[in-house]
Amino acid sequence: YNALMDFSREQQEIFGYSEISAPLINNRKLWLVSGHWAHYKNNMFIVPDLETDEEGNFIEAKIEASEENADIYAAKPMNCPNAMMTYKRKPRSYKDLPIRYSEYDVLHRKEKSGQMSGLLRVQAFRQDDDHTFVMESQIEEEIARIFELADRIYSTLGVTYRAELSTRPDDFMGDIKVWDRAEAALKRILDHKYGEGGYEINEGDGAFYGPKIDLQMKDALGREWQVGTFQLDFQLPHNFELKYTAADGSQQEPVVIHRAIYGSFERFIGVLIENFKGVFPFWMSPYQVGIVPIRTEHNDYARKVAEKLAASHVRFEADYSDNNMKEKIKKFKNFKDPYIVVLGDREAAENTVSINVRGSNKQIQNVPLDRFAEVCRALNAERSLELTEEF
Repeated sequence: YNALMDFSREQQEIFGYSEISAPLINNRKLWLVSGHWAHYKNNMFIVPDLETDEEGNFIEAKIEASEENADIYAAKPMNCPNAMMTYKRKPRSYKDLPIRYSEYDVLHRKEKSGQMSGLLRVQAFRQDDDHTFVMESQIEEEIARIFELADRIYSTLGVTYRAELSTRPDDFMGDIKVWDRAEAALKRILDHKYGEGGYEINEGDGAFYGPKIDLQMKDALGREWQVGTFQLDFQLPHNFELKYTAADGSQQEPVVIHRAIYGSFERFIGVLIENFKGVFPFWMSPYQVGIVPIRTEHNDYARKVAEKLAASHVRFEADYSDNNMKEKIKKFKNFKDPYIVVLGDREAAENTVSINVRGSNKQIQNVPLDRFAEVCRALNAERSLELTEEF
């Protein structure tokens, strides 16, 4: 989880995003302005808790009655309205755009118990969320940059995806000419990337506030999961009365691009577990090294190895019990740790480790501890998909 978060933050910084954080609980008035209240209130955790009907939906009359006596607050199910308010905090010029905000706040959505499914559908989650504010003329260039970011992230993770374009629905809002220009810009980007006809078009399946591109990722079983999305939005800037001063001095509304590469971290991790079948690359492995002292008298040296790995920011687990060596090794193999280091008299005397490499029957003996830690650091820094047996 943290490895994916760190990787995302690193890439966002490279691509010019500024990270923001906003309150997790907001007044209902914010959701009324954004329009989310009408669509999402039954999936929001509300304070004070309000009476519901037999299907779990809030009773509107009770909501209205509560408004007369107290403010209503809700845990945010999405980051969008807060990003709008962040943009609005001061005047903006065309010279400031694009403005890119990344956000990793915890989101909450009230799901019925039968709808939840492991990591794939949860009630509290984080997204690698972004809201970019652009002029209409910047849409094409900015979406191309987002594809570049997505390609960099997905290729590092060793996964593939395909793109789908969803176009204007019947209940669209805004100027149809702006929609046509936006859809044409997205099609040009996809034509350039995949060739004309090299992607799926879902006619009329866009959101009412803008067309979108969805990224479908395949797992090891061939199943597709919708993870990333690039969504154009003409409506939220209008609802929040967002403006920028154009080159001619006029006040214009920006276009918002909602963007996620992972989508929900929890769901993305669930898909990665399926994709890698639990055999994660070194940098993503929950534990990267299993430490096996042969006997309890080797525990002191094992703790020294643990300290060295911790100082090198390597994640490890150690078994200091009096179980026999084969049981310890078997346990860490079942955990799919990339490396298992075995420590005995010789290793302790020579300040070395003997290494079992995941997927190999070969043991690499008497590798200097400093060298092993250095290689582990390099694997983390490079985010390599392959383990090395070169020490």
